[in-house]
Amino acid sequence: MENLEFLRFAPHCGVRTRVCRPYRAKTKGKVERPIRYVRESFLYGRHFLNDAEVNAAVEHWLATVANVRIHATTRERPAERFSRDEAATLRPLPLHPYYSPALAPRASVPPRRPSTPSPSPVDVERRSLTTYAALTRGSGR
Repeated sequence: MENLEFLRFAPHCGVRTRVCRPYRAKTKGKVERPIRYVRESFLYGRHFLNDAEVNAAVEHWLATVANVRIHATTRERPAERFSRDEAATLRPLPLHPYYSPALAPRASVPPRRPSTPSPSPVDVERRSLTTYAALTRGSGR
């Protein structure tokens, strides 16, 4: 299944997309497995007050755990491999932010102000993919 929003976003960043065939471990696993590693090694069971706290915690985790360990497949530290093989291939981010035509707020609806001034904690829970699918179907997206 294609993600139409991502197909609109990719050219903004100068990225070409390639759809992986379903159930093809040789390609899809390389994309999906790191997400599982981050969820299980960093996110599950933690609590964050806001995005800034998540960002600080993940930067610390990357610097002290994820990027300095010996990777089971490559037998190298991810930080060293990135510096040596991948950093030079990165391009600068676009000069202008991406605005989605599908997700743009309607001009006639004023933005809602939060009812409470302080942020509520963000709890990261382990949920199945079917749970997330049900949540997104219910949100109208």
